[in-house]
Amino acid sequence: MLEGITAGFILSLTLFPGTVWLIKVGVGGTAAQAIAVGLGFWLSQLIWLCVAIPGLMMMYAHLQVIRGGMHLFAAFVLGYMALKFFKAPRVQLLDDVQGLAPATTLFRNAFNQSLAMPMRLPAAMAILLATGVFINHRANWEAVPEIMLGAVLGVSWWWGQFTCLAILFVRQVSYGITMRSLNKMRPFCSVLCLLLAGFSLVLGLN
Repeated sequence: MLEGITAGFILSLTLFPGTVWLIKVGVGGTAAQAIAVGLGFWLSQLIWLCVAIPGLMMMYAHLQVIRGGMHLFAAFVLGYMALKFFKAPRVQLLDDVQGLAPATTLFRNAFNQSLAMPMRLPAAMAILLATGVFINHRANWEAVPEIMLGAVLGVSWWWGQFTCLAILFVRQVSYGITMRSLNKMRPFCSVLCLLLAGFSLVLGLN
């Protein structure tokens, strides 16, 4: 379960633009709008993990000859993500959101945009491989429900806490503090992805 929690949390963390958007909606919108955005991102991340966990399990169980290559591919994906985070621009404004759409539209947009990102599935699989999910667990169907439960907890932890922050606290916290906190997440994501890429590289070469 721990690997599922870790993978769900990290996958949600790497949706950094979504977190920034959620905070912006919390600054300029209503509680219902912020909840809708948080739910949209939460659901999309869960769907990708629901695809990635059993798919990766079957690959790991039946394609043993390419296990090393799978870890090397995960290292490439995570290294690419680290580079993208490193080159991403800093957050400049949080109060630039005007005339927000209704909550249902915001939910649909957040869900569709996150689900349509082409790197979400490779990222989910790479994070699962880097955290050793099917090294610490046997690659069989019996392990999947426990890992999935962990993934639900990890994704819910991230989007639940940031939805609460967007609703309850973001307007009370100093603007500069919120900006600095969000801008620290970007290099942190880059370093974390590099570390995970290193783990995957080691696993792939062993």
